[in-house]
Amino acid sequence: MNRYLIPAAFPAAVAACLATAILASPPALAQTASPSVSIEAATDLRERGLSWSDGKPAMSLDATLPLSHSVTVDFGAATLRDSPRHGGADLGLEVAPEIMLLSSGGWTLSAGATGHVFVGGAGLSYAEAKSTLSYAIGPAQLALGASYAPSQKAIGGSNLYLEGNIAMSIPTTALTLYGGGGYSTGSTRGDALAAERVRRLRPDGSYWDYYLGVEHQMDRLALGLRYTGTSVGDDLAPGRYVDRDTGSRLAAYLRFTP
Repeated sequence: MNRYLIPAAFPAAVAACLATAILASPPALAQTASPSVSIEAATDLRERGLSWSDGKPAMSLDATLPLSHSVTVDFGAATLRDSPRHGGADLGLEVAPEIMLLSSGGWTLSAGATGHVFVGGAGLSYAEAKSTLSYAIGPAQLALGASYAPSQKAIGGSNLYLEGNIAMSIPTTALTLYGGGGYSTGSTRGDALAAERVRRLRPDGSYWDYYLGVEHQMDRLALGLRYTGTSVGDDLAPGRYVDRDTGSRLAAYLRFTP
């Protein structure tokens, strides 16, 4: 993808985080890692156990731009297939600056922000801050994370997501096993529109999600299967921003890294 944008209406947290990261980075960029990009096709695009592509196949593109040894900016774009969750948006864009605060003895602590832009979903873009603590030991990587979206009209209030993840490559094979889960909670502004929009990210109030996956690496291609589920009830009533794609789902994906 050749262009990315952050609407001026975004909360200042995203711009402030990016500015802080850039100012904190060393001026010389010669020692930074190379930029990377990947393209993925999936039978369903799911985030935190909820479908973002209306339960339909989706394409996504992700890119990482290192600004220094400790500062990176991730970009993403995905087809949303007229997702009711995002106001019938066809395309979702993300920009996520991140700064590494600590890296020692296998531990890494990072902080950043993510701006979510929904093309075609008027007034539904929002931003959240994120912090991650990870630990690498042999072929395994453990991570704990927290993402917080302060109260915004687009999501009907605030949203807090706590998560834990683990990934492990299987020695002498091209396989990686991974899994994890999270908990979503938050506040509601109180008016009728807010009550509708808060169900975008929490369709049945506070809820748990979990996932298990396996991935096979083949040079520049990766083929994977991912099972996701939530604690959202089966009797969930559809609404303006809610669909029925909140239950268990086995999705397949193919990722290409040039």
